[in-house]
Amino acid sequence: MPSFMFNQINEPIEVVAKFSAGKLLPMKFLWQDREVVIKKINLVYTSWQGRAKFYFFAVSDSTNYFKLQFNSENLTWTLLESYAE
Repeated sequence: MPSFMFNQINEPIEVVAKFSAGKLLPMKFLWQDREVVIKKINLVYTSWQGRAKFYFFAVSDSTNYFKLQFNSENLTWTLLESYAE
């Protein structure tokens, strides 16, 4: 069983996303001068904080897992967490 290293990040990121069939889908993001291409969206859920609706995405590239947050109030993305083997 692989062991993963968890990192709390909470950094703003730039994301390339598409809207398809009424859904928001992140495709890739730029973090620390590195482009991360999202291979799989593992989980999506939403939460309200006041007037802002937040979308959360658990995504993975070939080897790492990430948790992204999209704030629909100010249209910003945040990388919340990473899990690396």
